[in-house]
Amino acid sequence: MSALLMIVSFFVNYMLLSLWSPFFLLLAAFLLPPQTIRTLDANPGWQEWLMTVLILVPGLLMQLPFFQRVMIFTSGWKSARGPYQQVLEQALEPVIQRGGLQGETFHLYVNPEKSFNACALGDNNIIVNEPMFQYFTVEELSGILAHEMGHLQKGHTWKLLLLCGMSTANRACFRIYSLFLALLTVLQFIPILGFILVFFCIVMNFILRLGNWLLGWPLTLFNRYCSRQDEYAADAYACQLGLGPELYSGLAKLDSLYHSPQLGFFGKMLSDHPATDDRLERIREQCGM
Repeated sequence: MSALLMIVSFFVNYMLLSLWSPFFLLLAAFLLPPQTIRTLDANPGWQEWLMTVLILVPGLLMQLPFFQRVMIFTSGWKSARGPYQQVLEQALEPVIQRGGLQGETFHLYVNPEKSFNACALGDNNIIVNEPMFQYFTVEELSGILAHEMGHLQKGHTWKLLLLCGMSTANRACFRIYSLFLALLTVLQFIPILGFILVFFCIVMNFILRLGNWLLGWPLTLFNRYCSRQDEYAADAYACQLGLGPELYSGLAKLDSLYHSPQLGFFGKMLSDHPATDDRLERIREQCGM
């Protein structure tokens, strides 16, 4: 399933990136010397190679520890220190022992955001939100960390970074296009040129919206489905370690704190997490509770 998601994601990002071609060719006509334009025209296939590089390279760079550290720094997460570090290390100890992970190094961070959540990122990075320390016992944190360890050990975190990196070029194109639209508020008053640019943007907006509906939404739905399966797999990993009851207690408490409403059919399809009731039922079955 993960391999299929990678292939579909590359294809969709490639197609969406190709939709930006008219816009960037227009910019190139204004910004690049005529000789450069002629050189590019004489080398067919350069656009395909460029789009492939723009999709794959950011995804691969996101696998490097340096870029993961940059993401952690810009997110405002802090290395666990003092009491936070002691609690996390105590909670992580049974996970490491039962998982046979004594030779690995794990980086623990605290997210100051005032919500109840935990996540794993990249290569052995685990992040826990600050309020979790106040409302959850060490045993419940062990169950939650076992779930996050499941994401790390099953490769879900590198896959997520790869998918995020593969969409970087399209997000950058959108920002550049947004700046162009802001500039257009001035250029639109120039006779003839303003009319041409406005008409061009109307056509571009139609193409981009249509492309996102036909390509972006199916990818989003498939991505969310795969994400829900990853959550089930991470829960199963915690159960295999014998920490299913602790995870069950933590999830039940999390559900009571959030008072999560029942999602309808479309809400479930768009959610990247399964319904908590479904997860709790599976944990009960796997642990014989």
